[in-house]
Amino acid sequence: MSESLRRESALAELAALAENVERCRERIVALAESQRLANIDPNKPDSDDGLLVAIYEAERALINAVRSLQRATRAR
Repeated sequence: MSESLRRESALAELAALAENVERCRERIVALAESQRLANIDPNKPDSDDGLLVAIYEAERALINAVRSLQRATRAR
């Protein structure tokens, strides 16, 4: 396989990975929303949920991963 074909293959794989990570991020967002709604307690408006915080941190990490993968696909 030529260098050009290997590079194009790698770029295509990076683009596919970016799409898959974005889908994972969307699933995390849905999970965060369902967790947030499940934890609404009018008697404890300031309650802190460690799980919800961890989910939001995971979402931020996935956002950064998607951006990094997208940047890599533009490295021509």
